[in-house]
Amino acid sequence: MTTIADDPAASLIDPPKTVAAAVSYLRVSTREQAEKGGTDEGFSIPAQREATRRKAEQLGAGIVEEFIDAGASAKSSDRPELMRMIQYVKANKVSYCIVHKVDRLARNRADDVSIHLALQQCGVMLVSATENIDETPSGMLLHGIMSTIAEFYSRNLATEVTKGMTQKAIGGGTNGRAPIGYLNVRKRDEMGRELRTIELDPERAPMIEWAFKAYASGNWSVSQLHDELTSRGLRSLPTPKRPAKPLAVSTIHRLLTNPYYKGDVVYRGTRYKGNHPALVPAEVWYQVQSVLTAHQCAVEATQVHGHYLKGTIHCGQCGSRLIVSNAKNRHGNVNCYFVCSGRHSKRTDCTRQAMLIEDVEKLAHHNPRCSGGVMVAGVSVTG
Repeated sequence: MTTIADDPAASLIDPPKTVAAAVSYLRVSTREQAEKGGTDEGFSIPAQREATRRKAEQLGAGIVEEFIDAGASAKSSDRPELMRMIQYVKANKVSYCIVHKVDRLARNRADDVSIHLALQQCGVMLVSATENIDETPSGMLLHGIMSTIAEFYSRNLATEVTKGMTQKAIGGGTNGRAPIGYLNVRKRDEMGRELRTIELDPERAPMIEWAFKAYASGNWSVSQLHDELTSRGLRSLPTPKRPAKPLAVSTIHRLLTNPYYKGDVVYRGTRYKGNHPALVPAEVWYQVQSVLTAHQCAVEATQVHGHYLKGTIHCGQCGSRLIVSNAKNRHGNVNCYFVCSGRHSKRTDCTRQAMLIEDVEKLAHHNPRCSGGVMVAGVSVTG
């Protein structure tokens, strides 16, 4: 919430010299609108502020508080500054709530009625700086008409946007930001028209291509692949709000299942041939899916039947048997681990961390079995 008294640029009327107190509510729908022109408020917010200030002067009122939702859709009434404004007028004597237009407050008829009722219960009159909205019968009628028009505009716009995005996908275009390994690029043709296209990211694309080929070999787990890519320096693409950072294991898993990398785009559950360059051959992508499926089947089999190494391997730190443990992450994927039974039951002071089953399998397969056992990276494999 912005306190107007602390903002000299707002040029607000001094409340003690006015007859009535007012609050203003300003809103833009997207962050892009809020940051246009390289400023913190873009162009729309200052324009709305000036219009509401002039309206307050006409009413002989002073704006004592200003509430700004920058990048908040009016489809929902659950907006932080809107909620704070309602709480403010409940706790303070306010005569007017001034908005630039009715659709700044709500683009949903039900929400408009609810918000307007909440203001009325607090003795606050809703005033539009650009529309003849007041508490008279004709003003209330116009308010209802404008609110209905705003809802129609919002719903119709959503339909048109969906239609346009569907057509774009059918034509092979990419809706939104391309996945890591690609760059969204803006160019201009010989006529000066802006063209939005997709290009390979010269820094990240080679690492993503390697990841697919490595996993297709069947010699890597997703966790191992994640560690290797992190050590090779794979980071997310930085944005003005978020710096580059290492990817999560779950991100690597989703990356491996994304058909975009073999040249397809998916929109609303339908797959289309994309215009962007394929990063991996189709046969490699399908091989990766086969390996992922085989791993998932092995996980499910382990959950039901246990694991073939169960009972034959022991913790290299305390000597206790390793037991199977299943853990589900927030995406619903199940990972199977071997954990030290001594640490699990607190019978020992062992500090051995849980190990992915596929990592233990590799340790077992790369070392000869013997009756005395072989110690490798803290895991004892017995015959």
